Amino acid sequence: MKYLDLVELINDRPTYTKQGVKVGDFGAVMSEKAIEGKWQVIFSEFYTGKDIADIMVREEDLKVYDKIPPEKYPKH
Repeated sequence: MKYLDLVELINDRPTYTKQGVKVGDFGAVMSEKAIEGKWQVIFSEFYTGKDIADIMVREEDLKVYDKIPPEKYPKH
């Protein structure tokens, strides 16, 4: 994983849910390296780009993508 990688949250944890982030949300890695196995990620809403949360996420809870697969886009 590296800075600005596109990631999807693949595991729920109470700390993520409290910040409004859920499985299936996409974000961008904002840190240069992991800190104690966690990456800083900014999650944003589809279609608006409005930020949901800027949080530290465990590496095992993220999946990296080159681009968002069409089937992952939420329905309007």
